[in-house]
Amino acid sequence: MRRTETELTLVFDPDALPQLEQALRGWAGKQKPSRRTLASTYYDTPTQALHRAAMALRVRRHGRRFVQTVKSAAVDGDPFTRGEWEDPIAQDQPDLAAGDSSAQIAAFVAGSELQPLFVTTVRRTVAMIEPRAGTLIEVALDAGEVRSADGTRSEVISEVELELKNGEAAVLYDVALRLNEVTPLRIELSSKSERGYRMVNGDHEPQVVRAAPLRFAPEMSVETVLQCVGRSCLGMIVKNQNPAIAGVPDGVHQLRVAARRLRSFLNTLRWMLPEEHYRWAAGELKSIADALGPARNWEVFQASLLTPLREALPSEPGLAGLAAAAESERLRAYERAGTALVERHTTERILKLMRWFETRGWRDQPVSEWSARLVAPIGQIAGELLAHRLRQARKRSKHFVQLGEAQRHKLRIALKKLRYAIEFLESILPADALAPLLKRVKPLQEDLGHANDVRTAGAVLGELDRATSDNERTALARAGGLLLGWHDRALADDEQRLRKRIRRFRRAKAAEAMTACSAPTTLERNIGAGGTTRQWE
Repeated sequence: MRRTETELTLVFDPDALPQLEQALRGWAGKQKPSRRTLASTYYDTPTQALHRAAMALRVRRHGRRFVQTVKSAAVDGDPFTRGEWEDPIAQDQPDLAAGDSSAQIAAFVAGSELQPLFVTTVRRTVAMIEPRAGTLIEVALDAGEVRSADGTRSEVISEVELELKNGEAAVLYDVALRLNEVTPLRIELSSKSERGYRMVNGDHEPQVVRAAPLRFAPEMSVETVLQCVGRSCLGMIVKNQNPAIAGVPDGVHQLRVAARRLRSFLNTLRWMLPEEHYRWAAGELKSIADALGPARNWEVFQASLLTPLREALPSEPGLAGLAAAAESERLRAYERAGTALVERHTTERILKLMRWFETRGWRDQPVSEWSARLVAPIGQIAGELLAHRLRQARKRSKHFVQLGEAQRHKLRIALKKLRYAIEFLESILPADALAPLLKRVKPLQEDLGHANDVRTAGAVLGELDRATSDNERTALARAGGLLLGWHDRALADDEQRLRKRIRRFRRAKAAEAMTACSAPTTLERNIGAGGTTRQWE
């Protein structure tokens, strides 16, 4: 039997299990929650062919019965849905002749012998609740462990699974928010099988997830594209929480990238969205990213600014002290970032954003010439959206030689928004138009980004100064001044190259996008008509 699961998994502190069970009993009403112990054995080939195909095979005992289940990865790129095929079988071993489930894996296991890899054993408390008429959700509290088949490794399982049986998927998030009020929770997109594979394969460091290309058909509506982008970026935020909490630098960076990418796309469509909704969503994403800002700043300070200086001046005595002080601050910043990510309000922010995208909350506005564009095909306006971003970046780059630090920072932001717009819309617009433009935008954005890092270093050093004793300040101030002066000199030396890249960017031929930029776009004329207060930045 095949079905598509819409589910949400959240992990909790094992000590909070009694609180959650009590809440579940209250919600279940007269229908008491059921309890049972589930033992599931996961199988794969010696080369883990199923795992490499993003599939999982398990055999679970149900009393005297056995059920074989095959699960696939995300359905249609949505990280919150999975494919599932189930068949009853006669014994506690995989049955490769068992209907739908075996058919899904036949091509991957042909000629190979399946072997047990790990076993999950959990005490499950289950209740069916109907939080809204017509919406039925299964709530399952799991407490137990995943253990390797040879018994040498194990990890604790402590999670609550919400599975939509019938009705509106948005209600899943309402239930999750209520549970988060009972005890702090954290969203987990890795299945039990994924965690089991990491354990048996010795992947102890959480996996960092980077943005994957998104492909859209021109006939897809703008709001469908917005929903897909939202789901993808929020999935990236959730998946990078574990690496960020563990102090993996790229995990922190990629989580912030996901938040920035989504904020940027919301900003691109801002004039179509209710202003209060836009401000709320953008503000929540900014809060998530800002909690990790100090950790990222210290990482960049050490890797991009201090390390090159120490390599260039290895005998400079004050730099070792600066490095030691910076490392202490970096570790403290990562600890604060990790604490923020496991706090209740962070989970609440993410769940509310998920719910907004799931319900297409932006529809909560009067029908107008702006909101009507949300149901238009993305192919009709993609060129204009990109053209606007290009116009803004070109405008910010005008008279570049005369621009101060603050204006160059605004140019960097405009280029970043342009780059994200290209990446989101590249499957719709002509590749021969976008590739040359992107080739010129990326190095320019990186150059301006490095200049911004040098500017930020002054504030970072100021934080360090307040965190040290009087005896250390003189030496650290001298080392900090040396660092800023060295990088300022390098920026001055690179100024001609930067100006050349600006000229090349301003001369870039972006085909249709450039044609659209030759005059105010239809969208911009509409937005500017009638004294509207809508903003498009």
